[in-house]
Amino acid sequence: MDKLQFIKKYKENYEKRITNADAKKDVEAFLNLIEDNIVEAGSIKFKGVGTFSLLKRKPRVISNPKTRERMTIYPLPIVKFIPTKVKTVK
Repeated sequence: MDKLQFIKKYKENYEKRITNADAKKDVEAFLNLIEDNIVEAGSIKFKGVGTFSLLKRKPRVISNPKTRERMTIYPLPIVKFIPTKVKTVK
């Protein structure tokens, strides 16, 4: 599911009628809130759902298959989601 599909589902499940723009604004605000808190605290735990955590990958040296030139891929932070065991059983 991508972001547009998520916005569409959010709009369908909302009790009152809202516009696409309002649904998009709500979803964007929620995602920005999660992003800010992950950067600040390192992780966010939702009881019964799972944990979002910030990880940093190690730098890697790769080679271009065509030219055999060696390049370094620098570490980038990534967000990892670990679902709770209750949700994985379903």
